[in-house]
Amino acid sequence: MADASSTDTAHFDINAAVVFRLGEELITDVVQALVELVKNSYDADATWVKVTIATRARNTWGRKYKDAPGVILIEDDGDGMTKSTIEHGWLTIANSPKRERKTRGEPTERGRTPIGDKGLGRLGVQRLARNVEIVTRPREEEGQFYVAFSWRDFRDSESLAKVPVVLESEERPKSSRAGTTLILSDLCEMEAWRGEQNLQDLQRKLSGMISPFQEVQDFVVYLEVDGKQLELAGIAQRVRETAMLQYRFEFDGATLCVFGRARLDYLMPNERSDQALLQSLFRKDRGKALFDFLSRRTGKRRPPVLRRSESPGWFVEFETTRRLEDVDKVRLQNGAPANPGPFKGEVDAVSLDHSDLRSHTMDRLSVYRRLVADLAGVRIYRDGFGIRVGEDWLGLGRQWTGGRSYYGLKPGNVLGFVALTAKDNTALVETTSREGFQITPHYENFYALVTEFVRFTDKVQEFLRRGVLEYLNQYRERDANVNPSETATDITRRIDDVVSSFSTEQKKLQRHAGTLQAVAARASSTLRTIRSELGATLKEDLAVASAVERLEQAQSEVSSVAADAERLTAEVSEVLGKASSLKALREVLDRRWDTLHDEVASLYESVSLGLTAEALSHEIHNIADGLARRSSSILRDTKEGGVSKALVIAYVEHVRSAVAAMRKQLAHLTPSLRYLRERREEIKVRDFLEELARFHGARCDPQQIALSIKAGKGRCFSVFMNKGKLTQIFDNLLLNAEYWLRESLRDGTIKNGDISLVIDSPVVRVFDNGKGIDPSIEETLFEPFVTTKRSGEGRGLGLFVVQQLLDSESCTVLLLPERNIRERRYIFEIDFSGAMGA
Repeated sequence: MADASSTDTAHFDINAAVVFRLGEELITDVVQALVELVKNSYDADATWVKVTIATRARNTWGRKYKDAPGVILIEDDGDGMTKSTIEHGWLTIANSPKRERKTRGEPTERGRTPIGDKGLGRLGVQRLARNVEIVTRPREEEGQFYVAFSWRDFRDSESLAKVPVVLESEERPKSSRAGTTLILSDLCEMEAWRGEQNLQDLQRKLSGMISPFQEVQDFVVYLEVDGKQLELAGIAQRVRETAMLQYRFEFDGATLCVFGRARLDYLMPNERSDQALLQSLFRKDRGKALFDFLSRRTGKRRPPVLRRSESPGWFVEFETTRRLEDVDKVRLQNGAPANPGPFKGEVDAVSLDHSDLRSHTMDRLSVYRRLVADLAGVRIYRDGFGIRVGEDWLGLGRQWTGGRSYYGLKPGNVLGFVALTAKDNTALVETTSREGFQITPHYENFYALVTEFVRFTDKVQEFLRRGVLEYLNQYRERDANVNPSETATDITRRIDDVVSSFSTEQKKLQRHAGTLQAVAARASSTLRTIRSELGATLKEDLAVASAVERLEQAQSEVSSVAADAERLTAEVSEVLGKASSLKALREVLDRRWDTLHDEVASLYESVSLGLTAEALSHEIHNIADGLARRSSSILRDTKEGGVSKALVIAYVEHVRSAVAAMRKQLAHLTPSLRYLRERREEIKVRDFLEELARFHGARCDPQQIALSIKAGKGRCFSVFMNKGKLTQIFDNLLLNAEYWLRESLRDGTIKNGDISLVIDSPVVRVFDNGKGIDPSIEETLFEPFVTTKRSGEGRGLGLFVVQQLLDSESCTVLLLPERNIRERRYIFEIDFSGAMGA
C-alpha cells in the first residue's frame, strides 16, 4: 500500500471550451446578449446606459486590442466595480455578488432589487465580440481598474485558470465620473447590425426586451448604430392610440382587479346593414338608448360593473375582481395559496382596418400593420426588461379560429405587457437560459390569475357584441310592432289573424268592385236612353249637348276605373290565395317547433347522462386498474411457480368484489338509459335519497366527505316522475358539491366536508359546508357554460341541465338568498310541486 503522505491531491478542473457551449446554450442571440449587459448597468444603479455600435470603426477606445475591427461600446454612470467585484463577479463563472444582496433583501441606493443573480449573463458577450476590455471606476474609490481578455484564448487553454487575463489598477482621471465602460471589439456578427432591415429587426427585438410600454424609473437606454440613433421608448404608444379596447389589471397580493373600456367602433357588427342602423341610432342620442339596453341586459357574461365612460372617444367601461384563494385549483404551499407577489399589466386590442386609425403620424396602412405585427402579443417584463416566453403564452390563438362570430382577444392585434419586479416577484424564478419561468406553484398561480383576466375579456366582449345585435333585433321587432314579451306561438297566432283578415278584406274588395261595375253599366245605359229621348234637342241646345258629353266622359272614366278595379281584384285575389297558404306553413312550423322542443329536451337528458357517466367512469377505471394489477401479480407468480391455493382464492374474491362494484355503477346508470327514460313511477323522495346517498357515500367517504339526509316528521313526500331523470338531477348537484368540497379540503379551508339534503315537502334543499357560490356568478349560475372551474375541468352545463330537466316536469330550482359564514349564497332549493305524487 502506498504511503498516504506521498499521495497526490486530486481535484476537479474544467476545460475552458465549456464556457463557449454554456454561452451558446444560455444566450440565444445577439439582442439577448446585449440586453444582459444593459441589465448589469441597471443593477449597478446607473441612471443611464449608452450603447454605441460602430461596425465600420476600428477600436480606438481600448488599449490591448487597439485597431480591432468593429466595436460595441457600453457606457453607464453606475457604481462601477471594485477589484473584489471583478474577481468574484466577471472572472468567476456562475458567481454573482448580487445573489447575496438579493437573498438578504437589501436594495441598492436607488431602491432597486438586482435583476441578475445567476452570474451567467456575461457569457453572452462571446456572441457579440471576440475581445473584451473593461474600464471601471468604483464610486467609493479614487482609482480605476482595467480588465482585458479574449474569447479566443478560451479555445486554446486546457483550463479556465490558464486563460490569460489582464487586471490592472490605474490612476483615475480627475474629471471622470463613476461608472463602467465595456469595450467589445472584433465583432462576431458584423452583418447583424447593418442594413435597414436588420436595424428594423434590432429595433423591434429590443422593444420586446426593453419595455416600450413603461419607462424604467431613473434609467434611460440610448442606442446608436453607425451614427444613427434608434428610438426604443414610446414606440408602442403611437399604435396604442388606435386601440378599440383597453384593459388594465393589477394584483395586489390578494385580489386581482381588472378594468376595461371599449369604443363604439369595437361594437360595430359585421354586416353593413347592421352597421348603418347602429350608427343612425347612435347619432340620435349619442348612444344613450344603447347603453341603457346593455345596462339592463342580464346574462352569464355581464360584468359586475358596467358604466358609461366619461373619457372622450370611449363608450363604455367595465370592471371585475377575483381573489387568489377563489381561483379553481389554486396551488398551495405550506397550506396556503402560493402567492406570486403583486404585479400589474395593460392590454390593448387595436384594429387593422385603415378606417379605424386615429394616429395622424401614420399615413400608410402598411406601416401601421407592420408596427402592430412587430409589437403584437402580451409580453412579460421584470423592472422593464423582457422575459422571453412563448409567442402566444396566454393561448389566445387556441381559442380563436378566425370565425366572424368570435369576440375574444385575437393574438394578431393585441399589444400588452405584464409588469413584474425583482422586489415583489422573487418567487417567479426565470430559467437559467432566461427563456421563460421555472414551473413552480407560484408561477402556476400567476398564470392562473392572468388566465382569469383573459376569461373576463372573453366574457365581457361577447356580452357587448351580442348585446348590440340583440339591441338592433329589438329595435327591428319594435319597428315591426312585436312586443318583447310575445312568444313564437303568440307571433304565429298574429299571423293567423292577419291571414284570416285577408279573406274578409278580399270579399269586401270583390263586392266593391262588382258594385262599381254595376254602377258603370247603369250609367252607360242611362246615357244611351237620354240620347235616344232627347234626339234633335241635342243638336239645337248646345248647353244640353255639352252636359251630355261631360256625362259620357265621366261614364267612360267610371268604366275604366271599374275595369281597373276588376283587374286589381283578380291580382289581389291571387296574392291573397298565396297568403292563405301561410296558415298551412305556420302549422308546419308549429309541428317542427314542437319536434325541436322535444329533441332539445332529450338532448338535455343525454347531456346530463353524459356528465354523470363521465364522473362514474372514473370509478370504473379505478376498478379496472385494480383488476389489472392483481392479474399481473398472479400471472407473474404463476410463471415463477409460486401460486398457492390461498392466493387464487384471494384473487377470485377480488374479482367478485370488482364485478359487484361495476354492477353497482351500471345499476346507477340504468334508470337513465334511453329505453327506460319514458317510464314514470311514484318515487318516495326519502327512500330515493337514502339510496343515492349510499351510492355516492361509498366514493365520498375516502375523501372525508359525508352525505346526510334530514327530514322533519311528516315532511316526507312522493313525486311522480322518471327515476332516471330524478337521478340525473341530484347527481349533477352532488357531483358539483363534491368537486368544490375536494378543493376546500385541499386548500385547508375545511377539515371535513359535509353535504346535506333536507326534505321539507314539497321542496328538497341541497347545501354543503364549502366556500359557497362565487359572487361573480351567483346571478347567472343556471345559464349554460357558466363556471369558475379551470379550463378543461368543467363545462358549466351541470346546473343548467338540472334546471332544464326540472322545467320539463314543471318543477323549479333556485339559489336561496341566505349566506354562509363567508357571506356567500350556498343553498339550492328544488320545488317538486309540479310532480307531486297522488
